[in-house]
Amino acid sequence: MEEESLTIENTQDESLMAVDAQDDVAPVSNEDESSTVSDTACESPTSDAEKASLTVSVVIPTYNESKRIGDCLRALKEGSMQPLEIIVADGKSKDNTVEIAKEYGATVVVNEKRHAAGGRNAGLAAAKGDIIAFIDADCIPDRDWLREIHKAFIEDDIDGLGTYIEPAEPANKYEEFWGRLSLQILMSYGDEPYYVTEKTLNTAFITASCAYKRDLLNKLGGFSDYFANNAEDIDLCWRAFDSGAKLKYVPTAKIIAHSPTTLKGICKKSFRNGISSSKLQKVYSGKRFCIDTKLYKAFWANFFRMFIGRKHSFLFVAELFCHLAGKYWGSIKCGIINL
Repeated sequence: MEEESLTIENTQDESLMAVDAQDDVAPVSNEDESSTVSDTACESPTSDAEKASLTVSVVIPTYNESKRIGDCLRALKEGSMQPLEIIVADGKSKDNTVEIAKEYGATVVVNEKRHAAGGRNAGLAAAKGDIIAFIDADCIPDRDWLREIHKAFIEDDIDGLGTYIEPAEPANKYEEFWGRLSLQILMSYGDEPYYVTEKTLNTAFITASCAYKRDLLNKLGGFSDYFANNAEDIDLCWRAFDSGAKLKYVPTAKIIAHSPTTLKGICKKSFRNGISSSKLQKVYSGKRFCIDTKLYKAFWANFFRMFIGRKHSFLFVAELFCHLAGKYWGSIKCGIINL
C-alpha cells in the first residue's frame, strides 16, 4: 500500500479515537442501561492449587453463521487444551448454525434479545466456568489459544485479558481492506504484553477474542443492553477498568479473524462503528457536542484520490461516508451531537 494511503488511514485512526480522549472525565453511569446477570460475585481462588483448577467456558454469540462456525468449533476441538464447555448463544438463526454447533458438541442457548450483548449475557448466564472466554463465530483460534488464556490467569492474578488478533488471509480486496483497517490500524496488536492503564479504543479488549473472570462479569452486570451491537465490548472493558480490575494484553493467545468480503458488509460495519462512537460519547465523554474535522478531511482527501486511481480510495470514501452516517444516526438516537 502506498505511503500516502497509509497516512490517510492513520489520520482516520486518530479521529475515530477522539471520543475516548477524555480519560480524566468520570464516565456517566449506565447502571440502569446494563443488563443484569447477577449481583453476586463469586469468590476468586487465592491458592496456587485453586488457581490451577480454574475452569474455562467458551461463549460464542451467533446469528446465521453457518459459513464460518464449523471452522471455529473444529479449531477449538483440536486445541491443546479443552474448555469445560462451549456455549453457542444463537439469536434465532435462519440457517443451520444451530445444527452445526450441536454436531460439535456445543451447548446451544437462545439469545432472545438477538444482539451481541444479549448473546454474550445469555452465554454467561449458562456458563459454569471460572473464566469466560469470548470468541466470534468467524474467528479461528490458535491451537494454544485456550491454554495461553488459562496460563495467564494462573501465572498473573488478572481479572481479564485481551489477545492477539490477526486478519485472516483475505479472500478479496474487501476483506483485505477491512482486515487491515480494523485490526492493524484502528486497533493495535503488538508482540509485547502490557497492562491496561487507561481507557483508549486501541487498548480496549474486543470480544472477537478476550476473557474475563466470571465473578467480575457478574459484578459488572454483564454486557450493557444499551450498547447492544455497538461497542458493547469496549464499554465492558472500560467499566472493568473503572472498577479496579487488573487487565492484561496477552499476545501469546492468538486468533485469526475473518472480515467482510463485500462492500455491503464494510458499509454495515462502518455504520455500526459510527453509532458506537455516539454511544461512547454520550456515556463516557461528558460532552453533548463533538465534531471531528479529521474525518471530513480524510473523506475529501480520499474522494479526490479516487480520480487518480489511488489504491483503496473508493473503499475509504465508502467507509467514511457510512461511518459518518452512523454518527449522525447515533446522535439522533442518543440525544447528542456527534459529527
